[in-house]
Amino acid sequence: MELSELIESVDILEYISQYTEFTEKNGEYWGLSPLKEEKTPSFSIRKEENNFYDFSSGVGGNVLTFIRYYNKCGYQKAIEILKEYVGCDGDVAPPHKKLAATEVAKRFAKPKKTNKISKVTALPDDYMERYEKRQDKLAVWRAEGISEASMNKFQVYYDSFSNRLVYPIRSPDGKIINVGGRTLDKAWKEKGLRKYTYFKPWGELNTLYGLYENREEIQNRHEIILFEGAKSVMLADTWGIHNTGAILTSHLNPNQMKILAQLGCRVVFALDKEVCIRDDHNIKRLKQFVKVEYIWDRDNLLDAKDAPVDKGLETWKKLYEGRLSWR
Repeated sequence: MELSELIESVDILEYISQYTEFTEKNGEYWGLSPLKEEKTPSFSIRKEENNFYDFSSGVGGNVLTFIRYYNKCGYQKAIEILKEYVGCDGDVAPPHKKLAATEVAKRFAKPKKTNKISKVTALPDDYMERYEKRQDKLAVWRAEGISEASMNKFQVYYDSFSNRLVYPIRSPDGKIINVGGRTLDKAWKEKGLRKYTYFKPWGELNTLYGLYENREEIQNRHEIILFEGAKSVMLADTWGIHNTGAILTSHLNPNQMKILAQLGCRVVFALDKEVCIRDDHNIKRLKQFVKVEYIWDRDNLLDAKDAPVDKGLETWKKLYEGRLSWR
């Protein structure tokens, strides 16, 4: 039996239900994490994908991944546990098993130039309708300066099971490829929760948040301003700045670099204060294709971990007007 066949033969919901109870909501199953003590359910199973994601620990994957983390064991031990559960007495072949001679030949072969393709499964167009428009919950971001219009534009909802504000993350052509979440649990640090997280493991990140929604203004201005997080995009949108996007991390990856090169417009990096973009290899490469500028807080207007929009519109204007060109 192939390992993939063994994994696919197990209903992941049935297996993990041995360790915690689940409640179904619109095809997703939520329960308290079996991997970490918590009081608010943040462990999700998606039966159609036969995988899990634990927001409290950031761990996700198939049933074998769960067994490894739950039992704190290695790969082979996890396979044996899964075989015992299934009642499989035969050998399990690892995926894509190679002959020894093939492996030796491969070591001395000339490296092949290949382009790794990111496989992203798009979610249904109406995916966000499973969540709620709770004005009392959305008030948290209104109090932080994000307008109702901007939250509507970027489809911010509330997920009662994980107690998070949620918003779709779209591919450049508008398909929903993930859902971002911001916890509303005030004790998130004490409980070991992530303040911001994603509802699916990423694999390769091959998009820029906000590019689909803001593409027309980006093209009209021939400029894209890039923040780290989605919230900064929404806040800028509230101020009438609609040519922005977010890289959803602190560094640019090769996929995002290609997207920006194809856009062909000026790129202004407005990352958090602690990030030094001159150390970013992919931004250095991007300079070959487009003009690159960046925000530099020379007057210490921001705190150590602030995004350039965190101190208000007037501070942002000063930072933007004082941006530097990276030649």
